[in-house]
Amino acid sequence: MAPEIPEQPPGPAAVQRPQIIALLGVFTNGLALLLLPLWWLHDRHLRTANLVVGLAAVLPIAATGLVGSLAELRRSGWGRIVSIVALALSLAVELSYGITRLALVAEGRGVQAIAWGLSWILTLLLLLERCLRATTPTTP
Repeated sequence: MAPEIPEQPPGPAAVQRPQIIALLGVFTNGLALLLLPLWWLHDRHLRTANLVVGLAAVLPIAATGLVGSLAELRRSGWGRIVSIVALALSLAVELSYGITRLALVAEGRGVQAIAWGLSWILTLLLLLERCLRATTPTTP
């Protein structure tokens, strides 16, 4: 029988990357909460739809993402699950709202199509990273 090899603690890069992504999550979700009223006031297309989507979807998703990111910074085990939920909801709303907006608003459609596509890819990659990342050790 082979002797047991003690488990090595994760290196500094393995610990720092999730924290950097969590800090980015705190920043972007906080920014989304702050910019939400500006989006309602200054976007002249689909004004009522923007208000409804903002209150019913964007506001809860940003708040959930902020809570999840802050919990991940504290290395709470449940923070990752909350972040996964927020990212999954965000992807669902981004896809449906983006496709609807591209179909109904002709102004700037080319630029918006590229921006929406990049947003969808980024959100999907973040969601995959959160789901596939190995669990980081929690500190007492």
